[in-house]
This record gives sequence, C-alpha cells and structure tokens, in this order.
Amino acid sequence: MMKLYSIIAIVLAGLIGCNDQAKIDQSNMCIYSSDKEAKSCKDGQMSFFRPSSWGNEQLPLDVTAAYCDFNYPVVYTNAGVVCVFTTKRMPLLGK
Repeated sequence: MMKLYSIIAIVLAGLIGCNDQAKIDQSNMCIYSSDKEAKSCKDGQMSFFRPSSWGNEQLPLDVTAAYCDFNYPVVYTNAGVVCVFTTKRMPLLGK
C-alpha cells in the first residue's frame, strides 16, 4: 500500500510540474543580444538570446546562468539560448 502512495505522489508531482509549464505564454518571446536588452524581458517570459557575434563558446552558458529559470527546460547551442526568463539573478551580474 505504501508503494502505491509513493507512485501516486510521484505522478501528482509530475502533473503539477506540467501545469506550471503550461502557464508559459508561447505566443511571444523576448529577444535580446546584450545585458542591456535583457533588462526589457520579464520574469516567466519565453526568451531568446541571439548574440550579435559568435566565437566565445562560454557566452551561451553565461547567459543561461544569468537569465534562465531552471525550473523549465533550457535549450542552448553556440548560436544562442532559448529559455524561460528570470530576473532573480540579475543583482549578481555586477559582482
């Protein structure tokens, strides 16, 4: 019986996560290529970091660490990052 409750709890936790992801507005996206432009993005908004130039392979990871909400999927390549935006770590950028 305890196993059944554990399975139900896991399934419910998964469904709750799905509901959170369904709340993300898929109809618009904040597109930015600099920290200055990122300031116009809002928490919970789909975002696309599209760098103006390539060459630094760490740049997408830097952007991901600074602006992506890790409660949602993050997609990145050397060419950019798509994720749900967060401002929670913005105060850390100046340090």
